[in-house]
Amino acid sequence: MAIVLGICMLLASTARAQSLPPVIGSPGLAADYYRGYFYDQVSFFTANTPVIRNRPVEQLNFEEAEDDNFRVGNVATYYSPNRPDEFSAQFRGQLYVTTAGSYTFYLGSDDAAYLWLDNHPQPVAFNKGDSFPYREMSGTCTLTAGLHTLRVDYGEHGGSQGLVLQYSGPDMPKQLVPNGVLYNQMTAAILPTLLNFEAVADNLQVALNWETAAEENCTEFVIQKSRDGKTFTDLLRRPGGATTVKARSYSAIDPQPAIGWTYYRLQQLRSDREPVYSPIKAVEIKPIELTVSIYPVPNNGTFYLDVQPGNVGTAQLRLLDMSGRQVYEKEISLTNGARQMIEPDMATGIYMLKLTTNAGTFSRKISLGI
Repeated sequence: MAIVLGICMLLASTARAQSLPPVIGSPGLAADYYRGYFYDQVSFFTANTPVIRNRPVEQLNFEEAEDDNFRVGNVATYYSPNRPDEFSAQFRGQLYVTTAGSYTFYLGSDDAAYLWLDNHPQPVAFNKGDSFPYREMSGTCTLTAGLHTLRVDYGEHGGSQGLVLQYSGPDMPKQLVPNGVLYNQMTAAILPTLLNFEAVADNLQVALNWETAAEENCTEFVIQKSRDGKTFTDLLRRPGGATTVKARSYSAIDPQPAIGWTYYRLQQLRSDREPVYSPIKAVEIKPIELTVSIYPVPNNGTFYLDVQPGNVGTAQLRLLDMSGRQVYEKEISLTNGARQMIEPDMATGIYMLKLTTNAGTFSRKISLGI
């Protein structure tokens, strides 16, 4: 009877475990802060008890400073007012890699810092010792798509302090590791929000696609773009899925990216917290030579334009007389590739036609009414 009862209790416990809802990943990392400097000894963090435990940290972006930029308060020793020294910290969580490939990590710190991935016995990047000013060290590794455990050990001995973690990877310029791929739970069985985010050049447009494994209090997604990878503006918006553990797919188009490099990122707006960001993706749009046909010749003052490629967006058409004076201007749409009828109602004569698009400028002499 006791054996049967034990089996029933085990089955009931298993059933409850299987019925538990999946855990949605919480953005950022968890930080523990300790009194004292760790002197490059990993054992320091197991031999000592943190004074501040599991503090949420969005990302590792503590720029070099002499004031209390880590907000450690009385954890540190203060040899001068508002200048904390003699403290250490450990930042833990998981990194979600959206695209498999080679990644370079850039660890900047003052003083010592070590970056560990997947509990590997060797750090990916490290700054050893305390005899240097703020400096950046790097390391490269190959990562599969999915979750990877991440830990950063850090210590401040004296003087200024700072800790910044950046990375670069497939179609990703060097950038801060964003909070949208960091999760502060160490449990492997979590659902990341962002599975992937792709920005791909398609002729003179950019196709934008992203997938989520789960969403929590998600009100909206905002695609943002930038020419320099630093200052971003909103491009378009898509409604979010509120709270769901079902995978969702999204797509959008940037119809008129600039020629050259454009940078894109995904901003997730949530009702319960500050925005969450994807990695930045870089896309190069290469110029395409315009082919412009003007007909009929001769004409009665009305003519047609046929522009290829036919997806260069809007264009500015100008007519100049032979003295160089602009006498006509019109904005025309070339998004569908259809021919454009132009009725300038100008006097008979020879003019210079200039057509300016995001793919370049086309110039040609044309005759009207001749």
